[in-house]
Amino acid sequence: MWRLRAPAPVLGVARKARAREHGQNSKSNCIFGALLQFWARAQKLDLQAALHGEHVWSRRSFCRRHVNGSADESAAVVEFVARNLRSMDSLPAVTLTYAQSLDGSIAAAGNERVLISGQQSMAMTHRFRTMHDAILIGVGTLLADDPQLTARLVPGQSPLPVVLDSRLRSPVTSRLVAGAADRAAARAADGAGLVIVTTENDGCVKKQERYQALASIPGVRLLAVPERDGYASLQHTLNALRKQFGCDSLMVEGGRAVIASFLTNPQLVTSFVATLSPKFLGGLGPSANLQNSRDALMSLHDMRSCTVGEDIVVYGAPAGDGKPSTRIKAASQQPEPAEHVEHVEHVSLRSSCRMWIEAIDDECEMKVYSTSKPGQEIVALIKGQVAGAEAVPVRVHSECFTGDVLGSKRCDCGPQLHSFLHTLHMETRGVLLYIRGDEGRGIGLVDKIRAYELQEKGLDTVDANLSLGLAADLRTFEGSRKVLEGLGVRSIRLYTNNPEKVEALQPLACEVCPMNSTPNEHNMDYLLTKRNRMNHRTLLSELATDKAPAPSPQVLSQDRPF
Repeated sequence: MWRLRAPAPVLGVARKARAREHGQNSKSNCIFGALLQFWARAQKLDLQAALHGEHVWSRRSFCRRHVNGSADESAAVVEFVARNLRSMDSLPAVTLTYAQSLDGSIAAAGNERVLISGQQSMAMTHRFRTMHDAILIGVGTLLADDPQLTARLVPGQSPLPVVLDSRLRSPVTSRLVAGAADRAAARAADGAGLVIVTTENDGCVKKQERYQALASIPGVRLLAVPERDGYASLQHTLNALRKQFGCDSLMVEGGRAVIASFLTNPQLVTSFVATLSPKFLGGLGPSANLQNSRDALMSLHDMRSCTVGEDIVVYGAPAGDGKPSTRIKAASQQPEPAEHVEHVEHVSLRSSCRMWIEAIDDECEMKVYSTSKPGQEIVALIKGQVAGAEAVPVRVHSECFTGDVLGSKRCDCGPQLHSFLHTLHMETRGVLLYIRGDEGRGIGLVDKIRAYELQEKGLDTVDANLSLGLAADLRTFEGSRKVLEGLGVRSIRLYTNNPEKVEALQPLACEVCPMNSTPNEHNMDYLLTKRNRMNHRTLLSELATDKAPAPSPQVLSQDRPF
């Protein structure tokens, strides 16, 4: 007879369950609580006794109940996972799976290699591998187990191996690295036999040397993503695997830190499968990070269980993840500043002066406003008397260093700015609002250049932002409306192609004047994306085709303000 005490994470859930019985509030139980409930049910134990942390049972009775279970029960799990293999927007479908012993261990002490699940459960896991485009592990698993990540126990194609390795510790002698060339030969589309995900260059010379060494190995592809909390960003990793390697489905298999990262980011997971094996390892559970993230832990809304060989399998979908909108939102948006969420922006006049503007050929007043959005300033360039005037010409222009200053042909920002300055030259009055801090539709210059790199690989401007884990457009224009109202402007003729600006300034706009765009071989895809995916207006019929039209005349150099 063995005396079994539930593992510590489970006891925490047990205490919460007892608190609920006494009418106390508690959050939804986490994954470990689910495992306890199904474990107790499968053992035909009194759940109340199990929740108190102890129960006496025999190994012989356990084996008698579960070894006789039908191997065909794994088919239900496989069918469940298959039904959920649907990618959402820029995210692949993600199946999180791991094996756990009765004492909560998913790895042996000292990271020694150990098989936790039984043979039939292993075969089920290999079946999962054939169903997914890629399989992801952490570098710790690579160092401890030196796995091959093949589907050798069942017929079918093995997935593309992916290793999360922020510091590039992957040994060139490991089986995954050594076999990359052979796997790449079977993936003629992109020539990738192994993807190693690391963080972007941090200036470490040794890491750069390891990067060059790994990158020189045939079949090895290195993917550099931004760092989040000291590790490679999961959001950026998933987006990049989908966009650059065509991975519509991903199986996450370990190790401890990787599992913990996905358990605390349930919005990234489509299906969850945990195998509970009748063993005691006295080893290690998921990373200790779970202890500090209990409120964010995954819970299941569609929870099931079955026996596969001698193991118990718990599977389901993360709560709230069954709806496509949840994953699309996670893929396309970052947490926004409070002022954006609340749609409340404050502006404050900081300084003003008068200056002669060459492109307008007149003296104008310049006012500089700070806003409640960090790093943002609104510069108002005012010609003539605008207070109380009818149909004042207005353009709201977001800062674009590459287009406005350098004259980049990748966008139409510079030509639109110079065109409106020419309009002000011809008009008796008008206002240009130049928003500093809105570079790259609000993502900043660094991420804008990162997005350019992705565009060079075939992504459009929207998908490039999403692949970086950023929204397609982070800008808001309420502050611009408040500046105009503060100037006494009551009626405007708005020069823009952007429907978001029209909506934000609707209380003032009496007329909308679309801006001419100047297509060229460098910005054609950019202009088409703005029209087709962002609903921008255009006056150029040539944009109705995918073929770039002949270049149009540029703004004359004497009209440029720089």
